[in-house]
Amino acid sequence: MNLSRPLARHIIETLGSFGTPPARGVQYFNVGNQSLLDAIDEFYLSSYLQDGGAAYKMVIGDYGSGKSHFLYCLRDVAWERKFAVAKVDLSPVETPYNDQKKVYEAVAQNIIWHESDDTFTDETGLTRFLQGTLEHIVGDLSLETLQNPFYRGVVDTLEAAAVDSPAYQTAVVAYFDSLIRDNDERLDSLTRWLMGETTSPADTKILREVGVTGKINKPNAFRMLRSLCQVIRALSYSGLVLLFDEVDRMASVGGKAEKLATDTLREVIDRTREDMPGAMFVYAVPPQFITDVVPKYPALQQRVRAPGRFSRVNHFSPLISLEHLDLNEDDLMHAIGEKLIPIYEIAFDTQFDHKTQRANADILANVARDVFLDISHRRLFVKSFVTELSRQQYGQEHTITEEEAQAILRNQIDDLNSGETAPY
Repeated sequence: MNLSRPLARHIIETLGSFGTPPARGVQYFNVGNQSLLDAIDEFYLSSYLQDGGAAYKMVIGDYGSGKSHFLYCLRDVAWERKFAVAKVDLSPVETPYNDQKKVYEAVAQNIIWHESDDTFTDETGLTRFLQGTLEHIVGDLSLETLQNPFYRGVVDTLEAAAVDSPAYQTAVVAYFDSLIRDNDERLDSLTRWLMGETTSPADTKILREVGVTGKINKPNAFRMLRSLCQVIRALSYSGLVLLFDEVDRMASVGGKAEKLATDTLREVIDRTREDMPGAMFVYAVPPQFITDVVPKYPALQQRVRAPGRFSRVNHFSPLISLEHLDLNEDDLMHAIGEKLIPIYEIAFDTQFDHKTQRANADILANVARDVFLDISHRRLFVKSFVTELSRQQYGQEHTITEEEAQAILRNQIDDLNSGETAPY
């Protein structure tokens, strides 16, 4: 396994502490969803989106079933295909779907600058993404960069690109120029504008000097999002993948607020399909969203309803179900456990008897499924198994009994629930 010790430790620390997937390294213990990822790659990331098409999908799974994990896997495949990616984790108290401008802001704040070297932690933010992209193309930035033929090529391509908003186009070119000239005042004003933040009268004066007029606001927010997609493709990316994760906390608020949110979500779906070249919008939700919320809003239901779930033979369906994976539940958890053993060994420079620990994984998985089925048993199993590996390392390595397994799992339930809002 070609896995560095720091990354292995990051994986184990995150899984053992929270039971949630780490931001980096999910590919080392991913199992069961490869056919779904391959279908998305075959029909969208490597083909249709590259040609300027657009699509949306909904990832559906119960609390703790692996929605965030799946989005991380999808993010990694998108990066391999040279897409820009924004991953937005929706908080329990705030959703961008009550305001189109907030949708743009969420994307601008959460677009990721990704370094392929796993020793780097990815950073987020549109201006960080633009800076990283420019440095990747031209190398270190200095005044000489203004004459660099690669830089001139970037500017010429951007200025020739078909971008809906000339102001947006100008702002990106001006941001690059200000970055090279190390003009902090101009950079600050352009950053606030590009990020959709409130700009001051002083900002307006500076922006006018470089030819940027108007503001990003609610009426033009989707036009600006389309402009961002066009700029990203002009910068030689394949397109933009938007991953919105409800992280199992977004309770339905009901009433007028719910209708506003679902109307905006419907508009995001429509805009993605019609106005955003090379874009894929993926929204992860619990099943209750599909069964309880969507039917109340016919316009949204028309867009979500599908005959059957997404698969290679039915890739037109927008519904990706995490209850139907490549492995049955027993084999899935066994395979996860088998992959976690060598990761733990690398993280803590230790050696286990693999036969013993595979048996422990099976016992924990069986008890998690049979006794604690209603408590997000996949997540409970992962956290419990990693914690048990630690106990086995520092105690007497042995095969646990079912009674031990029940006690281990019960101890983890309180940890999983502490500090959490109730699932959707």
